[in-house]
Amino acid sequence: MNIEFAVRDNLVAQVRAMVAEGRWPRDPPPAGHMRGIDFYNSNDLLVAIVVGAQHFKDSHGYIPPLSNPTSYSERLYARKYFAPLPMPSLADKLEGHAYVRGCLGDAFIPSVVWVGESIDALFAADLPPGRYFLKASHGCGYHLVLTLPKDLVASREQIRRLADAWRVTRFGYDTGEWQYCTFKPRLFLERFIDYRGDEPPEEYKLYCFNGRAEFINFRVERAGEHAGALYDLAWSRLPVDFGRPPVHRDRPKNLEAMIEAAERIATGLSFARIDLYSDGIEDVKFSEITFTPGNARSRLSNPDFDARIGKLLDVGM
Repeated sequence: MNIEFAVRDNLVAQVRAMVAEGRWPRDPPPAGHMRGIDFYNSNDLLVAIVVGAQHFKDSHGYIPPLSNPTSYSERLYARKYFAPLPMPSLADKLEGHAYVRGCLGDAFIPSVVWVGESIDALFAADLPPGRYFLKASHGCGYHLVLTLPKDLVASREQIRRLADAWRVTRFGYDTGEWQYCTFKPRLFLERFIDYRGDEPPEEYKLYCFNGRAEFINFRVERAGEHAGALYDLAWSRLPVDFGRPPVHRDRPKNLEAMIEAAERIATGLSFARIDLYSDGIEDVKFSEITFTPGNARSRLSNPDFDARIGKLLDVGM
């Protein structure tokens, strides 16, 4: 990507000012925690700060204030570098499965029939027929719907190219989402959740601050396009969105169960988005834990809401 000189110079100046004024964190993080400033070497850290700022400007229209963030979007950008994460390995979708199994039990975990490090191992495996998601354990958007066994024959080379590209990508390294680089990526095959027939299941993304859910981003895929809406915990529609086409969803009958599950998962985390699948009636399945939703690029349409939620978000400085 092209980095604007103004973005580079602004962030370099901000970093220098923070160091000169004694506002750059110098103390080590709490035991068992890690921050972006601990993960990167000094050169790569500066690159990640500048590249992340360019992405932020491309989405929000201005250069983020690393040294004095106030809104949710600004603070999420700064958190990537300064916030201590107690369990960055939870960015690994499979580690997330294991963690949630310990919190909530097996019933909340989608069925995984195969895990491996190479796509050739998948082709050689003896797998039950059916519809699945092939996923990578790191990153965002690394998934593909497969029908077994026919797709492993008809689309073999396409699957190989895609999966090999996922596996070798250091997702997030250059933009500050370092947590996806703290473990070795794996591939896995997850049984397709058929709440909506052949369409992907509805998703409920609960934004949790210090273990408490504050709002829910409901998202659904229809004909290959995503639509969404934000709701409060009583399921009243919020006058704000992330720029996706609007969609209405009646209040889920198991809303309280989803909130309880998300808050149990988020216990001990200063901020996390807990993603769940549900039929809206009684069944709930875990999807993933996200520490940097949208990589600070998702733009809230209501500045007042952006500012109010920002007050809940600890930057770590």
